[in-house]
Amino acid sequence: KEKVQASSQKMGHDPAPGKAKVLLVELVSQVSEKLAMEDGEQKFEARMKRWAEFKLDDLKKATLYEDFKEVDILRMMDDRMDRLINVGAMMEHGLLTSYFPLHTPSALEPLKERWVSLKPRGILQWPGGQHDTKVREYFGEEVAFFFTWLNRFNVALILPSAFALIFLLRWLLLNSSWVRTIEVSFSLMMCCWIAHFTADYVQFSNYQSLYWGMNVFSKHVHELPGWSPEAEDRVKVSLIRAMHWVAVFLFIAEACCFAGGSSKFRSFLAQSAKDIHEHDLLASPGPKTGLQASQLHTIDTMLKYSVTINIKLSVFLWSIISPKFAAMECRRTEQEKKDSQVLKNFVVMSFVYYYPFIYLAFIMPHVEGCDPVDRNGNGLFESNSCIQSIKANLLLTFIIHLGTVVVMMCFQLASKWWAERSERRCMEKSGRGSNKYTDVEDQSKRQAYEGDTAYYLELMIQLGLVTMFSSILPSVTIIALVSNLIEVRVIAWKLIHICRRPAPLGQEGIGAWVYVMQFLCCLSAVTSVGLVIFVKEPCKSEWGLADSYKCTMFIIAEHLMLMVVFFVASLTPPISGHTTLIMRQHTIARAKLLGSVRRHIDVQKGTIGPFASDQSVSEGGWEEFPSVFVPPELVPRTLTLTAGIQS
Repeated sequence: KEKVQASSQKMGHDPAPGKAKVLLVELVSQVSEKLAMEDGEQKFEARMKRWAEFKLDDLKKATLYEDFKEVDILRMMDDRMDRLINVGAMMEHGLLTSYFPLHTPSALEPLKERWVSLKPRGILQWPGGQHDTKVREYFGEEVAFFFTWLNRFNVALILPSAFALIFLLRWLLLNSSWVRTIEVSFSLMMCCWIAHFTADYVQFSNYQSLYWGMNVFSKHVHELPGWSPEAEDRVKVSLIRAMHWVAVFLFIAEACCFAGGSSKFRSFLAQSAKDIHEHDLLASPGPKTGLQASQLHTIDTMLKYSVTINIKLSVFLWSIISPKFAAMECRRTEQEKKDSQVLKNFVVMSFVYYYPFIYLAFIMPHVEGCDPVDRNGNGLFESNSCIQSIKANLLLTFIIHLGTVVVMMCFQLASKWWAERSERRCMEKSGRGSNKYTDVEDQSKRQAYEGDTAYYLELMIQLGLVTMFSSILPSVTIIALVSNLIEVRVIAWKLIHICRRPAPLGQEGIGAWVYVMQFLCCLSAVTSVGLVIFVKEPCKSEWGLADSYKCTMFIIAEHLMLMVVFFVASLTPPISGHTTLIMRQHTIARAKLLGSVRRHIDVQKGTIGPFASDQSVSEGGWEEFPSVFVPPELVPRTLTLTAGIQS
């Protein structure tokens, strides 16, 4: 009603409801007359005529609209307040302590039944999209897209996990040569698997964005406070962005130095033990250090796991430093700011995580050497101690990751309990008011939702480890699947019971993480081929190949593998035929509604032309442009011009 009346005032008409009704009925009747000449439009014409019998109170009941959901109302409220006040600045200066939407108990009940269940039945439920729509309607598209990606990741892991489970029986059924063949085949299969998974999710994401109305979200998002073209061109902003990249390379250098220093010290301890001519690596005291064999073994074990501990410390420090740089980079939109930080985070974390494994596989055998493993013992199909270290670090990485998620959830739960307990005791001592918490007070003591970047980062690193080193430890796919099934329920439980309700942010797909997945496809292909040729037998030593011949084989095989990966990815187009059909039907319907209706368009005299939009039209200042065709891409703004109704 307000839009129609405002448009009436803009055009110089009486803003009374009767006049507004006449304007709308005139528009609808003209469009209906045009559509009546088209075959197969009788049903639509009937709907338009029903709408033309216009009463302002009937807008809520019109079949052309659907009701606003709670997440839509929250988003509109946040948008309206954001136009008037800068909430971030108010919180920074202490005028606000917190700003968040409240949980709605009635809307949470359907999600609590199965989505957040930590019981075995809830953890082992099918990781499909049965909860996606409910999650989107309550938390918004940003949270919903994260869970759709994680669920589809879990579904995709089922097939390689089944193969890996069968592969675990190799000790009883197969000899050494068959085991090697299966390991190589499994590694190449995982390269094709990640290519298909990436392409399939891109296609699904495009459809889901269309289904949720997010396919044009990035074009209409609001600019961040403080952004302007002039501010973005300042030298200070350029220096801050450059310093952010300098910090990236400093963290990379630290990872290299730590991994190299740890390996050299372990080699020193090993050499100390060998100097007294013992066959076992750490069996006796080292003459250079004066340590006993048990102490040498303890130090070596600590150094072995120190690489993983350094990874976690680097992740923690980077999570503190990087957001501070990102906040000063003056990005135009929240999505641009997030994507910029995502790329830098992944560069740092991927190097911090992957470098130790790559060093153990490709560099350490040539620099420090790897001791052969007794093939008559438990390591029947092992080749050397470097591969054993890779396996140990892979297992430890997944265990620490899942443990960190659970421990952080318990820590946040304990922090909330302690804050409530302290405040209750303070109220009891002072004798002021009741110590019973209201629902609003309870939610104010919860932790703020930290966003999905940290979750994506850990899971993308996990995805790379699964695909790059599956030939060394095929069972890593089973470990990843079990870990993810537990983690998805833990994160969901945390969102509802521990965190404040996040702002219902819109988002078109998963943003820059798609490029990360595509990079992992190429990295997995190169790494897998390198492991087969330089690390795994028989190419490593049994065939007696020269290093130059191995390098030639690697270059050829790596190019062939990349071609296979690109071919597999191309089999799944980014936009499916179903999505294309929907978009085509939307275009046709829009053109029939407005785009191909040739009629007079009146604009103010002296304005820029017939295709201008949102023109200011006043009484007495009219100029006519007869028979102007309105192209479909200008339809939403042309609606504002001709009838005062936003599409």
